[in-house]
Amino acid sequence: MRTKGIRSMDFTVFSFAMAVVWTGIFAKLISVLRKRMSILQYFSVYPLLILLLFCILRIILPLELPYTIVIKSENIVPMVQDFFRTPFIRLGNIHISLMLLISIIWILGAIVILLRRLWNYYHFKRFLNFLPASEDKRLYHFVKKADTYGRLHHVKIIVRSEVESPAIVGCIHPVVLLPKIAFEDDELLGIFVHEISHYTYKHHFIKLIAEFISICFWWNPLFRTLSAETAHTLEMHSDKAVCSRLNAVQQKKYIDGIVKVISNKKYNNIAPSFSNSLVEEMDTEKLQQRFHMILGNYYQNKRKAHFVILPFILSIFLLSYAVVIQPYSEPEASDYEEGMEIPDEDCGLYFVKTKDGYDLYLYPEKFIDHMDEIQDTLQKLRVYSSTEEANKK
Repeated sequence: MRTKGIRSMDFTVFSFAMAVVWTGIFAKLISVLRKRMSILQYFSVYPLLILLLFCILRIILPLELPYTIVIKSENIVPMVQDFFRTPFIRLGNIHISLMLLISIIWILGAIVILLRRLWNYYHFKRFLNFLPASEDKRLYHFVKKADTYGRLHHVKIIVRSEVESPAIVGCIHPVVLLPKIAFEDDELLGIFVHEISHYTYKHHFIKLIAEFISICFWWNPLFRTLSAETAHTLEMHSDKAVCSRLNAVQQKKYIDGIVKVISNKKYNNIAPSFSNSLVEEMDTEKLQQRFHMILGNYYQNKRKAHFVILPFILSIFLLSYAVVIQPYSEPEASDYEEGMEIPDEDCGLYFVKTKDGYDLYLYPEKFIDHMDEIQDTLQKLRVYSSTEEANKK
């Protein structure tokens, strides 16, 4: 392996590949830490939220930063690259390589999954538009009481037996869905605080981004749990908002409300990709974790230790940009013809005059390409009559 110095900010296929690897690592780390109650009891939900943020940023910004060290592999990576790029089917001008075939399957798979999600959302939205709003003044009273910042000016509440879990849908014109369950006052208050916090903290956008990432990388097993872990993290974040708003007695009533929803829930949530629900999935371990965090008062017992976890996770995030592995290759003449950095006479490149043009060499005698005439971007290179003459200089 050869190492190359620090580079400026840039995007390459290899920086994107490193971003995919690191995003998968962050996604797996979220899943691992989420299961560690000792972490959540001490740091609350902050490590998961920070990791989720960095997980999204890492795939959105697949760059080589100024401090990134590019490792040039002369053997393994070029061999792997040649294996995937070498055509195994040739039909005239059409050359099909393994890389092309994998790319087609990858893109088509993502498009099919995305179209299915959009189709489901279209029908779900039409279904909501046809449903009448509830006229129960008691519900609107508790929505107003839960909405302390007055963010929901014209909220629509729908109560249907088809709805199995309270949920909020929509980023601009929110709709609150409620099942036909007899909730007590404090249960309703806790449920509305929970759902309104989803809207306040823009959890819809976070969930949609995580869902989009999972769709794009449907083939990667490390991304399969990203959507579910994101949803659970956002649920705990809303639980935290409930605990900061309600007293201990009301919090227990809030848990009673969740238990009623669980007893009523037989299938998956009505639209897990498009809504934020009180109960996203019937996962016993996750539900017990939520109850334990609330009853143990771990959301309220804030510690300054989460200011320690932020620099630690930030350091890991920045270190993920430290190294990019690329195949080692010599520059081709076409690279310079397309406007790349203009080489000077000391760069190791030189021309040898031939009968029908010029041969481009890399010192000492590595042939690069033949040109009929010297391009403008290569005018600074020296011209010799032979490679022997060039090596004497």
